[in-house]
Amino acid sequence: MISSVNNKPKHSVFSAFQEVSHTKNVYSTLKYKRNHRVEEPDLKKQVIVASGSVAATLLPMIYFAKKQNGLKKITDLVKVKYELPQVIGLSTASILGGVATGIAADKKANKKRKVQEGVFQFMNATIPTLLVGGAMKLIEDNVKYKDSKPVKVAAIVTSLIAGMPLAAFISNIINDPKDKEPDRKLTLKDSVINMDDALGALVVAKIPVVEHLHLDKLMPAVFAWCGYRAGQSN
Repeated sequence: MISSVNNKPKHSVFSAFQEVSHTKNVYSTLKYKRNHRVEEPDLKKQVIVASGSVAATLLPMIYFAKKQNGLKKITDLVKVKYELPQVIGLSTASILGGVATGIAADKKANKKRKVQEGVFQFMNATIPTLLVGGAMKLIEDNVKYKDSKPVKVAAIVTSLIAGMPLAAFISNIINDPKDKEPDRKLTLKDSVINMDDALGALVVAKIPVVEHLHLDKLMPAVFAWCGYRAGQSN
């Protein structure tokens, strides 16, 4: 049954301005830029998405552990050595798991938006890593610069700075090939608050401080969190 015009709620110019202002404030907050959620999912959905993302993260870890050390005990999972293939495999599985369970758990949400956020998370985690990995390979194959720390640092910084905008650019093409919607812009604020996605690139680069602090052990948790965020985006 169609409601009559008279039944529609009345809004003054001032209330409309407040709604627009509120919406803009929501979309500009660090929390939104980090999670891309307008509303918080209920606890049940959060648990389902978290479980799916963690399970999807464990699967490649088990596979890599079996290949590398036979997986004789559960602690072998944290002994996995991460090179470029392992980083890409781990990030892919985590984000796919989060998006898939997010779609299954939150049937009312826009599935397309979750997939788009998954694409963005995946590109943000892999493109900088691929660039850093490629740069390190070129340097290692060059006798002149093989042992040059300044060259390696410059290559890593350049790859990260170029990689995140490139990831956003590719994501926009994949998510909106006909360019029907405004492109998602990557601001400096976005880059900073999503910098943990680039941990894989730092691990691949074999930065001494990263190896000394064993930050590679945190990578499964970081990618599981990426999948969780993608699965909850709305």
